[in-house]
Amino acid sequence: MRDSLQLKSFWNFLQRNKLFTAINIFGFAVSLMFVVLIGLYVQDELSVGREQPNRNRIYRLRNEEFSEFSAPIAADLRNRYPEIEATLRIVSQNWPVTDGDQEGIREEVLLADTSFTAFFELPWVEGSPATALRTRDDALISQSCARAWFGSEPALGKSLRVNGRERIVSGVYRDLKTTHLKPVDIILPFENVVEAYDGDILNDYGRSIFDLYVMTAPHTALTPERADEIHAWLQSFYWVYRNGIAEQFIPESGDDLYFTELPASYMRSNNRTFLLVLGITALVILLFAVINYINLSVAQSGFRAQEVAMRRLLGGSRKSLFAGFIVESLLLCLVSFGIALLLASSVEGWFREVMQTDISLKENLTTGNIALALGGIVAIGLVSGLMPAYVLTRAEPIDVVRGMFRRQTKMVYSKILIAFQYCITIVLLGSMITISRQLDFMCRSDLGFTTSNTFVMAYAPGPNGTPAGLRSALLSVPGVEGIGYSRGIPGFGTNSNTFERNGRQISIQWFPMDSAAFRMFDFTVVRHFATDDREAVWLNESAWNRMELTETEPEFRCWGATFRVAGVLRDFFASDMTRLRGPVLIQPMGDDSWPIHVLVRVSGDDPVVLSERIRNAYMAYNGGDPVVPEFYDGMVARQYDHQQRTARIIGAFSLLAIVISALGMLAMATYFMRQREREVAVRKVFGSTSRQALTRVMAAFLKLVGVAFVVAVPVIGYLMREWLAGYAYRIPLSWTIFALAGAMALAIAGSAVGWQSWRTARANPVDVLRK
Repeated sequence: MRDSLQLKSFWNFLQRNKLFTAINIFGFAVSLMFVVLIGLYVQDELSVGREQPNRNRIYRLRNEEFSEFSAPIAADLRNRYPEIEATLRIVSQNWPVTDGDQEGIREEVLLADTSFTAFFELPWVEGSPATALRTRDDALISQSCARAWFGSEPALGKSLRVNGRERIVSGVYRDLKTTHLKPVDIILPFENVVEAYDGDILNDYGRSIFDLYVMTAPHTALTPERADEIHAWLQSFYWVYRNGIAEQFIPESGDDLYFTELPASYMRSNNRTFLLVLGITALVILLFAVINYINLSVAQSGFRAQEVAMRRLLGGSRKSLFAGFIVESLLLCLVSFGIALLLASSVEGWFREVMQTDISLKENLTTGNIALALGGIVAIGLVSGLMPAYVLTRAEPIDVVRGMFRRQTKMVYSKILIAFQYCITIVLLGSMITISRQLDFMCRSDLGFTTSNTFVMAYAPGPNGTPAGLRSALLSVPGVEGIGYSRGIPGFGTNSNTFERNGRQISIQWFPMDSAAFRMFDFTVVRHFATDDREAVWLNESAWNRMELTETEPEFRCWGATFRVAGVLRDFFASDMTRLRGPVLIQPMGDDSWPIHVLVRVSGDDPVVLSERIRNAYMAYNGGDPVVPEFYDGMVARQYDHQQRTARIIGAFSLLAIVISALGMLAMATYFMRQREREVAVRKVFGSTSRQALTRVMAAFLKLVGVAFVVAVPVIGYLMREWLAGYAYRIPLSWTIFALAGAMALAIAGSAVGWQSWRTARANPVDVLRK
């Protein structure tokens, strides 16, 4: 009976104190919403690849710079090391696909050894590993690809034309979602690489192009000692290690593939540190809600103290009252959790888009997750209810009757908790400002070359096409001002080549391009040497200085040939801003060379319409092979999609932290004003003005923000230095970042407590002292 009366009393209290109810339920519901979504996201990310039965035997080989090896290394490893049971080479290509009837499209095609199905277990829909990839023209396709081309009919045995060659479907698998591989629609045998690379690529040790995996025999592993042996063997003959381009040999285990530092284009990836920070941030936001509940409950304790005193006088025990307040906290958390699930369901689409995930609340309603959620709610309810229950039940009834309870209740813990909230808020604000400035710096920095009004496309002229013919066809499109060809484009890296000069190994990025492409990029010329040599190359400043060339003898010898230097260019970004600008060589590309990229310079009029015209003219020339014009500017911007996503996440968390912290400060103001209203009234009676009272009251709160700022500054400095270290070119940690974060927190705190402080300072002292 007493328990039911206490719950009824709590219900009446919630109805009378709507602000208290709204703030607590809102804080718990929104923070629990983020905890639920982020918890499911982290759980899903950590499970990637865990279903693969052979993951403990699989290793991806790489070094500290890149993960590509030459093709014949795979067979050498199998023959030399008995514990290596199988090897797998992988490379992705963007090839045209058609069934011969429908208009073709370009698809990401994976070229892989037949051992692919042994390394990675596919969820088969049609076919089996025994019949897959037996010949060069076999193809494995995803279920979505099969539906797109063949509808509901069985796809096994049907044909697709991939890169101009007929392929027979030998297997269909469900779309890949639980591995480190991106959802790829078509997998072809590895020997098809001869269609993408010239020369004897399958036996060429000189080109490092392909990702390489090894699988050890059952009950064996690639031990550190064996890895050291392989490293020494590679150093004895393989140019990447022999010439000092790479210093480390790193076998990545199957459990680490999804969290690799060097993901290939066909791989999905994430970062364990990112998941850890995400999880901690969500828990901190939840902690904010718990702090608010504690502060608001203590702030309202004066109203409920009389109720507690009455129950004590009527025979209620302190223990039963304590348990009752814990039950109240549990019920409030349970209601908030129900609302959190509804909120999570409503923002699920936004969360999927921002986090680039496909998690589903319905699909994750498992017994384990439900038990974990209920356990978490009980823990949160207990932690939240302990302090208010202690404060309310420790008071003696006689003190409450005399009005001594409010004066005896201290605020030390509440001040510490509020200061902690604002410290975290300032850290989030500082991080958000730093990340935004770094992104703005990267997007606005001078790349050292021009990308505006330029489309980039793959070179696909068709079976009888030529560079000259394609150029003529595209120049006929109104609005097209120029056509250039290249093998690799600045900003995205290209092949690195190494040679020895003056006893030093020089690694240089090599960009072949024709004169039209060179003019489009509008590089800044630092030196220009008069020469009639049409094969003369251009070097950037880093290459010129590294080679120690002189103006009196502007030439060098490498790769069995002598190169004359036409001039020196100011250093530009050959790759993105995570890498230092290094030596670059630009070599003229002859008319008989096979380009990789087509560059189309257009006028500034209606680029969307121009894109469609260019695409139609291109496909009319090449016989219908699909092409996709992409704006160079857009390609550069998309390099930083991950950073943009991080900025949006930090921004969302910062906004939530600001709201919850402001509510916490409001709770603190409510409590503090009730403690100080008599003091303020007495001061006004003895001559203090309302302005002086307001200043004194607000200063007590703003000091907490000052303390939080002092603690937050070194935390921001440490975290952001670590984050910025991932960029070769970065902004300085200016004092304005810290000042702006502190000013924003101060403004938020001032807004939260200003109204309560003003009301207390303006109150009639006579009315206050009569209470």
